[in-house]
Amino acid sequence: MNTTTDSGAGDLYEMMTYLLVIIISALIMVYWLRRKGRNKRGKKD
Repeated sequence: MNTTTDSGAGDLYEMMTYLLVIIISALIMVYWLRRKGRNKRGKKD
């Protein structure tokens, strides 16, 4: 039953990749918002 194990591993890998994308995008958003907030003080946009 290689097909079942392969599909299961594929689903797990897909979920892990999806979680990684969400985490990375969230970190980028937080970093960008912090940078944007800091830049309001003095520098050009």
